[in-house]
Parts: sequence; C-alpha cells; structure tokens
Amino acid sequence: MNKTIITLFISLLIITSCQKKSPETKQTVKETIAKTFAQKIEIAHQKEVFLKNEAIQFDAVVEFGGNEIFNANITIATTSDIAKITYKNGDEIYISKENVFVSDNLKDNPGVRFHAYTWSYFFLYPYKLSDNGTKWDDNFKTNETNNTFNTAKLTFEANIGDAPDDWYILYTEKESNRLNHVAYIVTAGKTKAEAESDPHAIKYTNYNTIKGVPFASDWGFYEWTLNTGLTNKIGSGKITNIKFVNKFRDNFKIPDNYFKR
Repeated sequence: MNKTIITLFISLLIITSCQKKSPETKQTVKETIAKTFAQKIEIAHQKEVFLKNEAIQFDAVVEFGGNEIFNANITIATTSDIAKITYKNGDEIYISKENVFVSDNLKDNPGVRFHAYTWSYFFLYPYKLSDNGTKWDDNFKTNETNNTFNTAKLTFEANIGDAPDDWYILYTEKESNRLNHVAYIVTAGKTKAEAESDPHAIKYTNYNTIKGVPFASDWGFYEWTLNTGLTNKIGSGKITNIKFVNKFRDNFKIPDNYFKR
C-alpha cells in the first residue's frame, strides 16, 4: 500500500513539473510563429486584441511648419474599410473602402483624398502590415552608422491603393518590437523620382495603453535620408481621446447629398 502511495506521489510530481513547463512551451511556439518582421510588430501592438473591437475613435491635430493642416475627430473600423471624419468646423468625410464622400464645403478641395486616408493610416499602421498587396524585405538595412533599431522595407504590388509606388522603411525597438519610426515617400501628385528626392519620417512617442492595446499619443514628422536617418523636425501630430466604440457599422450611413470624390 505504501509503495502505491509513493508511486502515485512520484507520478504527481512528474505531471506537476510538466504543467509548470507548459507556459514556456506556449511562449516558444508563439515566438516560432512570429517569424516575419511584420508579425513581430503585430504581436507587440496587440493586433489580435485590437481586431476584437469593432471600431476606434480619436481626435487628431496635425501641423507642419507651425501651420495646422488637419484638426478632426476620426472614427474608423478596426478593419479600416469604413470611416468617418468630422472636422472641427463641422465638415465631414465618409470613407467606404476606395470611395470618399464629402460635405458641400469639401467638394472642390484637392486634398480631400489625402486627408481621408493618410492620418488614419498612420494611426492604424501597426495593423496594416499584412494587408493584401504588401511586399516585405525583412533584410533591408539603411546606411546609418549609429542605427540602434531593427529595420525592414515595405513596398506594394501594382494597383494597390491610391499610391502603389509609395514605400516605407520601418524601425522597431530591438527588445519590444514596438514601432519607433517609419520613413516614407508620398507619390500623390508626384512622380516616384520626385517623391524619393524628398523622403520624410514619422516618429511615434508617448505610447498609452487603451484596453490592452498601445497607441502613440505624439507624432513627430522629420526629414530623413538613407545615410543619416532622422534629421530636421518639420511637423507634429497630437492624438487624444482614443477609445474603442461599438455599433459604428449600425450607425454608418453616408448622407444622400454628399459628393463623391
């Protein structure tokens, strides 16, 4: 009888020991799955948790050269297929995939599509890295001599979005894989060569956690070069009042008198 008890006790110790190792096993599996540069960022920014919410809302104020160029409230589905932008002065933009609809004051504004997509894209950037048409060079390196970040380059297949010739060079923190800054070109209204002669970068700082998901509350816009990285600061963005919202799709209705752009 005693031998049976001892045998059971030993068996229990073995089972308990195996159970204690299981979190390590799970962690190892998770790290193995996150093989790509994009996947590591998505895990660091809690993409799985983010996508469990229907929509995200925030206020964004963007200025360049001391001039305010954007001041609005943005509500966008976490899948980014629909969005509503309400400017401080009451003007509105509705986005439904590639279609943009605007209130009367914006019908002749040449920058409407740029503003409709750009600021929400920068906000959602960590969750857009695996979109259809994305092409990655995980081995890309800049020519900076003092770069302390991991880097990779993102380009796009032809006919993806309004500006398929745009590219992005991502910098992530080595320990956390969190996004630090992103160099980019904007080809809207320019040739690719013209855009590449004047690349910029956005730097994400002051992360705040909302329902388990980190969001940068401050953006810095900089001039950037392949050899020196960030140089002169040229603009900034302030993101406030970030919150997840429900029933956005139920209430999303484009007014009949809005203009398609």
